[in-house]
Amino acid sequence: MESVMTEKKPYHRENLKRDLFEAGRDFVQKHGHHDLSMRTLAQLVGLSPGASYHHFADRRAILLAVAIDGFERLLQAPAGEENEVLSPTETIKAGASHFVCFALANPHLIELMYESELTRPQIDPALHHYQEISHARGVAVIRQFLPDISDKEADLRNITLWTSIYGLVSMINKGIIRPFENGKATIDDISDWVLERAARSTIGD
Repeated sequence: MESVMTEKKPYHRENLKRDLFEAGRDFVQKHGHHDLSMRTLAQLVGLSPGASYHHFADRRAILLAVAIDGFERLLQAPAGEENEVLSPTETIKAGASHFVCFALANPHLIELMYESELTRPQIDPALHHYQEISHARGVAVIRQFLPDISDKEADLRNITLWTSIYGLVSMINKGIIRPFENGKATIDDISDWVLERAARSTIGD
């Protein structure tokens, strides 16, 4: 009987690192981050258990790479935004809606980015950097329409908006907020209502 040998796929170093990253990102997207291990990652790509350590130092390193990629995608402006003429409330709501759509489409990734070992007991400096960018952008939009408010008030208005947005998606993703059983309100209806009023409150309408 002929022996059957599995032919190993030839890799260049950079290609292999990319494959490991994509395997980790896909795993988190489908299953969450809790059960991802370096052994699992190696198996997904077809490597020996120790080979992945040549590209990522440990489990935390691959999770951090996935979380950073999530922030970079989240912070990309929605297509066509520059061509729209929006009112202040519509502008605030559009930014909030962008986050909500991303968060509801990527619940496991959002958990990794905001509520994981990367954020507790202290947030990783790389993720803190992206959160600061996000906050600064929100404050800049508010100050665009309310140029006379203090820096403190601009920060607090953005934090209040963020609390509403993140609270909404967190409760939806955890199943606490659900569509009305009588069919009178879908998740989209609920989200739109909350975001509309949060945006109005932020801008003072």
